[in-house]
Amino acid sequence: MKKTIELLNEVVAMGFSRERAIRDIDASLDEELGTENRKPLMEEEISDQLYEDILFGFRCEAEEP
Repeated sequence: MKKTIELLNEVVAMGFSRERAIRDIDASLDEELGTENRKPLMEEEISDQLYEDILFGFRCEAEEP
């Protein structure tokens, strides 16, 4: 399990704005976990697989011309 804040920090380090990263990560997690199952960003933990899946989406987008 990894913390959502770690994912956010990694995405921001890739060059995405913090606001955009939060918006996109939240949308992905709301879809996967449901809004009723979410915790505050600093406390929330997600599976390694979900972490990698979301990160992969950002990597693909970063590589687009």
